[in-house]
Amino acid sequence: MDSVYKLVHFPIKSHGETVRFIFAYVGVEYEDYRVKREDWPNLKNSTPFRSLPYLEVDGQVIGQSLAILRFLARRFHLAGGDELEQARVDAVADCWNDVRHGGFAIWFREQDQEKKAKLGEEFFGKTLPECLDVLEKLLMANTVGKHEFFVGCDPTWADFHIAVLMDSLQDLEPRVLEKYPLLSAHKSRVEDLKGIKDWIAKRHITRLT
Repeated sequence: MDSVYKLVHFPIKSHGETVRFIFAYVGVEYEDYRVKREDWPNLKNSTPFRSLPYLEVDGQVIGQSLAILRFLARRFHLAGGDELEQARVDAVADCWNDVRHGGFAIWFREQDQEKKAKLGEEFFGKTLPECLDVLEKLLMANTVGKHEFFVGCDPTWADFHIAVLMDSLQDLEPRVLEKYPLLSAHKSRVEDLKGIKDWIAKRHITRLT
């Protein structure tokens, strides 16, 4: 009997969109439940870690977005071919998450416009380019996969994760990948994969991240 899945998240991209990419790619049905911002205060204390997204699997609840992604990746064979590949895949995703929860999150949530401008200069001028340089070099180093994906010859959840986050960055700054041809081609390649292409064509997103 097939499992029953329910993704609970805000109507945004963020890590929840990587979950949606996984389900789209493997062709597995799930309930995509969107929480309205005004309903969140009443729902928050009932969630596993007082955060979204969370995933219900046959009535069992998994919290924390990276735990969800790694669970689905293992279940649907998108985690890497062996333990070493799995570690390399995790490292790719963690590279961006270090940046996202540091400079990006701080800049994005800052309400004071003067402080936000300074934080934006630091993030887009230094922190982000350093991260993108690393990711571009990781693609270049994957000669086995002809630079198409980060690890090996087939897509993994890290490829989906990075493509989703690059999409969000381009929403904020359309020219962000101009100096990174491999990352730009990688994003397009992931978005053209079976299932994912169809999902992108029909999805409804109201916010970026």
